[in-house]
Amino acid sequence: MIVVVRKKRTLRYKFIIGFIIVTVPLILFLFYNNYYAMNVVREQVSQSNNNLISTQAAKKDIVLSQTISYLLRLGTNNPSFPNLLTLSTYPEESGDYFFAKQSLLQSFDQDQGAYKEVDTFFIYLDKPKRLITSQRSYTEIERYHQVLDQYMADKNLRAVHQWNVIQSQGTNYLVRVEQVADAEADVFVGALIKAEQLIDELNAAPSDHGLEELLVSNDGVPLTATSLSAGDVDKIERSMKKPGDEAYRKFNRSSNGLGYLAVSADFAQAPVHMIAIVPEKDLLKQLFYFQWAIYLIPVVGLIVILFYSIFLKRTLLQPMQALMSGMRRIMHGDLNVRLREESTFEFSFLIDTFNGMVGQISRLKIDVYEGMLKKQEAEFKHLQAQINPHFYLNSLNIIYSLSALRKNELVEKMTEHLADYFRFITRAHREFITLAEEIDHITNYLEIQKLRFPDKLAFEIELPERYARCGVPPLTIQPFVENAVIHGMPEGERQYVIAISVRPAPDGSGDCAIEIADNGRGLSQEQLQRLQSGIAADGEGQGAGGLGIWNVKRRLGMIYGNRAEISFMGREPEGTIVSIRIPIESELEGGESDV
Repeated sequence: MIVVVRKKRTLRYKFIIGFIIVTVPLILFLFYNNYYAMNVVREQVSQSNNNLISTQAAKKDIVLSQTISYLLRLGTNNPSFPNLLTLSTYPEESGDYFFAKQSLLQSFDQDQGAYKEVDTFFIYLDKPKRLITSQRSYTEIERYHQVLDQYMADKNLRAVHQWNVIQSQGTNYLVRVEQVADAEADVFVGALIKAEQLIDELNAAPSDHGLEELLVSNDGVPLTATSLSAGDVDKIERSMKKPGDEAYRKFNRSSNGLGYLAVSADFAQAPVHMIAIVPEKDLLKQLFYFQWAIYLIPVVGLIVILFYSIFLKRTLLQPMQALMSGMRRIMHGDLNVRLREESTFEFSFLIDTFNGMVGQISRLKIDVYEGMLKKQEAEFKHLQAQINPHFYLNSLNIIYSLSALRKNELVEKMTEHLADYFRFITRAHREFITLAEEIDHITNYLEIQKLRFPDKLAFEIELPERYARCGVPPLTIQPFVENAVIHGMPEGERQYVIAISVRPAPDGSGDCAIEIADNGRGLSQEQLQRLQSGIAADGEGQGAGGLGIWNVKRRLGMIYGNRAEISFMGREPEGTIVSIRIPIESELEGGESDV
C-alpha cells in the first residue's frame, strides 16, 4: 500500500492566502467601479457631443435644403426666370443682356443675405461658356472662376441635381448645380459653399472638453482644417464603420499617443459627415481622483498586503517561530532555553507556560539523573563485592593445597603475597586506582599461582612509566588473568607463558591498550564469538571465567560507555589474546599508606 504524505502548509502561507482571497476581490471591485464610472462619463459626454454635432448637421442640412429649393425656384417660375432666358438668347454686347444680368445680380445680392453659409450664387452658360457670380471684390471673383470654370466646363465632371465636393488651391467646397427648366437654353444656376463655413459656428463656440470638429467626405477625405493626420482620420473612419453599441469610438493619436473619443453625424443632403473629437484627459479632468484611483488601487492594495504581512509577522509569526524554535531545542536536549515574554496576552500565557514546563522538565531530569547515578553506584559496589569472595576462595584453595604438600617455604611466600593482596583489597573500595597498583596486584596473584606451578607457569609484564599513574577501575585486568590461569593452561610439560603489555591505542587516539596474551589451549571459534558478543556474561558463570568477564564489561560500560572496548581473538599457533581499551582521563597519585 502506498502512503501519500500530504505536505502541510505553514501558518504564514495560510494567513497571506486568506488575506489575498479577502482583499483581491475588494480591490477588483473598486477597480471595476472606477472603470465603470469613467466609462459612464465617457458615454455621457460622448452622447452630449453626438447630440451637439447631430443638431449642427441637421441645421446645416436645412440650409442645404433651402439652398436647393432656392435654386429650383430660380430655374423654374421665379420672377428672374425670364432674365435667365435672355442671357442665353442675346449676345453679351446687347443692352437686353446687360439689363438681364444686372437684374439677376441684384436679386442674388438681396437673397444671399438669407443664405449666410452660401459663399456665392452663380449662373453658367454653356454656349458660349460663361460664368456669372455674385458681385464681390475682384479677388473673390477671380477665386470663383478658378474654382468653377473647369468644373462647369467639363460635362463629365459636372454633377447636376446633387451636392458635390470639389477642391481648389487647398480649399474644399460644396457645389450644387441645377439646370434651368428650358433645355434648349443650356443655362445652369448653382451655389458654392466653403466646407469651413459649415462648421465655423461649432468651432467658434467655447468648449469645456477641448472639442474639435471637422468635416469629412464620405470617401474619408478631411474637408476642413484639422490637427489630425491623414492616418488618424483613416483610423477614425474605419472604427466608425465597425458595429458597436457605444456612442463613441476610442483611438490614440499617432502624434502624441494620447487617447481621444470620436463621435460622428451624417449629412442627409450632402455626401459628407461631421466628426467631433475630444481628448480623454480633458474629458476626465473633473474626475482626477477617479483616474488616479485606477492606478493607485492596485498599488495601495500591494502596500496594504505588505504592511499586513509585516504586522502579521511581528505579532503572530515571530512569537510562533520562537515557540517552535524553543521546542526544537528541547527536542535536542537543551533544557536551558527560555523564551522572552511577548506583549500579547495569548502568547504571553503560552510562553509563560512553556518556560514553566521547561523548568519542570529540567528539574525532573536532574532528579531522574541523580537517581540513576545512585542506582549505578549501588550496582557498581555490588559488582565489586562479587569479585572479592571469589578470589578469596581461590587463594584459600591454593594455601590449602601447599599445606597439604608440606611446602612450608611456599606457604610463607604465598602468605606474603596474600598479605600484599589483602593490603590491595583494603584500598579496592575506591572508584579508581593507578594502573601500577593494578599491575602489582596481578603480579602478586601470578606469583601465588607460580608457587603452585613452579615449572609450568611463567609470566611477562610490560608497563611503560607514562601509564603507571593512569587511573583505572579496580580489578579490571585480574579476572582475565585468572581466567587464563584456570582455563588456558595446556596439558603436558610445555611451559605456559602469560604476557601482559600496556601500549598506546593503535588508532592514535591517545587511549590506553592493555593486552593479555597466552600460549595455552586457546578457545574455539564458538567460544570467541560468545565472549565477543557478551553471551557468556549471563550464562557461564559462577567460576573464574563467565562472572568475572561479565563483571568487568559491565563496570567499564557504566563508567566509560562506548569509549571502552574488550575484544577476544585467537593467537597463532596457539593461545588467546584479550585486548582492553580504556580512555585515559586523569592521573592518580600513588597508593594509600599500608594497613
